[in-house]
Amino acid sequence: MKMFKFTPETASIFYGEHKGKPFFPTLIDFMTSDVSIGMELVREDAIAHWRKVLGPTNYQTAKETAPRSIRANFGTDGTRNACHGSDSKPSAQRELDFIFSPAIKTTALLNNCTCAIIKPHVLKEGNAGRVIDMILEEGFEISAMEIFNLDLPTAEEYFEVYKGVLPEFLPMIEHMTTGPCIALEVR
Repeated sequence: MKMFKFTPETASIFYGEHKGKPFFPTLIDFMTSDVSIGMELVREDAIAHWRKVLGPTNYQTAKETAPRSIRANFGTDGTRNACHGSDSKPSAQRELDFIFSPAIKTTALLNNCTCAIIKPHVLKEGNAGRVIDMILEEGFEISAMEIFNLDLPTAEEYFEVYKGVLPEFLPMIEHMTTGPCIALEVR
């Protein structure tokens, strides 16, 4: 998972197959209007299953034929249909490479920003969404987000400022390496 912001150039590349279509300028304007979250979804037959969960591209059709789908519930028009979904393995690979490439950077404001890390036990308990909701409800903006795993040397280096200060330093380091974490840039 990675939060990022499309620029007009990167959005035009990502949605390049739609160039020349009447809705293309609206799509680019919409996709550059705020941050997006890219996720790699993994399961057997992931593309077909995700397309089913998404529902038809047209949100009105989704409301009629797949009322429990994401697009039926969260889409508002043809462009703002809630989520994107790769339509084939080659598209998925191209899109994953594009989103998770180091060339896609957030346009973070360094002033008034802090780093928040959602720890492994919160993810394991299925509460990451609730934590994110609480952050947003308090008026913060999340301007970047990425899921990652820490190994022991990296965790020790990152939390080195607490070494000798916190008696629970070693248990904290061990906990941080037990599963995925979510890093958030919060402003």
